[in-house]
Amino acid sequence: MVGRRFATLLTVPIALAAFVAIPASASAQATVDRFSETFTAEPGEVDDTCAGDGVVGILTGAGTFAGQQVTTNNGDHFRATITFHTRVDFADGRYFIAEQYEHIGSNDNPMVGVVTFGGTLQEKGTLYDAEDTVIGHEMFHARFRTTIVDGDVAVEFDRGFISCR
Repeated sequence: MVGRRFATLLTVPIALAAFVAIPASASAQATVDRFSETFTAEPGEVDDTCAGDGVVGILTGAGTFAGQQVTTNNGDHFRATITFHTRVDFADGRYFIAEQYEHIGSNDNPMVGVVTFGGTLQEKGTLYDAEDTVIGHEMFHARFRTTIVDGDVAVEFDRGFISCR
């Protein structure tokens, strides 16, 4: 808990310094690039914590990576969302279906030497037996944030937790 408070105490002043230093004309010239790409995951082995210790299944899935990049004379701002739908099949007939949503972003302000990037991830899934009966649920949450000032990491945290019911 002390680490989280310390990170918050450092991040707020650094972020404020970055925004206060931007001149009023910064928003006058902006280039906005929007993007959206779909992707598929090649079948691959995964070790699933909620299916049991050492239980390996074959993951397949598809998703979308969409967002925008805004560029001004004073830096870049990037935001994106990754949506990923997966299925993991296990040798004993069980299978796991999940949806994952990840929001990521970054700000780069070279005028004041500050770069921040971070994101949050949430995955919800259901584990089924070979007869399609629900036998469990999985929830995974994660978040991360890094702030770099003049090339040195000033604040960094990466937290995640998983629950199996």
